[in-house]
Amino acid sequence: MIFESSSGPAGSRKIALAGLGVAALTFAPLANADPTAGHDAKVNTQTPRMLCEIGSDDADPGIGPNVICQGSFVQAPADDDQAFVTASGQFNYRSANIGIGYNHAAFDTLVPGQTYHIQGWTVVAGGNGITFTNDDTGHGMTVGSDQSVKPY
Repeated sequence: MIFESSSGPAGSRKIALAGLGVAALTFAPLANADPTAGHDAKVNTQTPRMLCEIGSDDADPGIGPNVICQGSFVQAPADDDQAFVTASGQFNYRSANIGIGYNHAAFDTLVPGQTYHIQGWTVVAGGNGITFTNDDTGHGMTVGSDQSVKPY
């Protein structure tokens, strides 16, 4: 049995365990907050399935730490495919595209039942949706498995 644990963005180590009738698991490192403007982490979510960008700060349009998720949201105006919330509690829908057309590390997939700390946000992935809460302000949003969005 081999467990693979990533020791950093570029490296990994394998741990061999014999005779443990369990499936192999991959452990991904959690991203830490980086106050550099424009720094973010892109992740895939499983419930609901969507791509999200979690930022410690945003140089353009200068809205500060934020989370942007791209999907089909039930309350969104026609043609708006992103829900975003800032650390200060601003929330809106917009039509845009999370930029993925450049060389980047593989996106981590957030697994239901796990809690993550990414770029100054606590992310709780559950079977009924996913919740993003800014660690400093307590503002954030929950995206339900039915694609409903509840900012707070």
